[in-house]
Amino acid sequence: MGLVMTKYYVDVAGNYLGGFSDENPAIPQGAIEVPNPPNHASEKWLSGAGAFSKELTTLKFEKNLEINLARLADNQTTFTHLGKLFACDLLSRGDIDGVNGRVATRGALPNDWVGGWKSVDNSYIAIKTVAEWNDFYDSMIAQGQANFTKSQSLKAQLSAATTAEQVAAITWESHEADIQP
Repeated sequence: MGLVMTKYYVDVAGNYLGGFSDENPAIPQGAIEVPNPPNHASEKWLSGAGAFSKELTTLKFEKNLEINLARLADNQTTFTHLGKLFACDLLSRGDIDGVNGRVATRGALPNDWVGGWKSVDNSYIAIKTVAEWNDFYDSMIAQGQANFTKSQSLKAQLSAATTAEQVAAITWESHEADIQP
């Protein structure tokens, strides 16, 4: 049996939420990891001497939300396929998923298929086979995975941050090179 690590969490107000092990990772939504629990369960985790403060805890909570919103926004912008940018906003994603549903359930492109997809620059790429469609769809998935990986990297930096300045330095834009699949 491997070593079980316990991590300790507080909410945005500094209230201790408990310790959670790797074997039971049911961490409450919005919880922020702290280095150790308070001395008493009723005590707020606001100690000094290099530890977190309520202010830092709040900043981390807000930065976590900022990262989530940036990922959502990037997932709803564009993705690259065959060197072209394609829209992935809510309308475009609905159309893409509709065609993909047809391909997934019937193994074929729609009967009235137009033969390709329009890129952001208004040019078209030909998509004549299910295999070509799958490649197109996989490009969209790859961008989403890259955005997820980027968000997890930023959240690891956020977890390690010990000052308000370190938290403020963590931005989605500062890692733009990380999002290309």
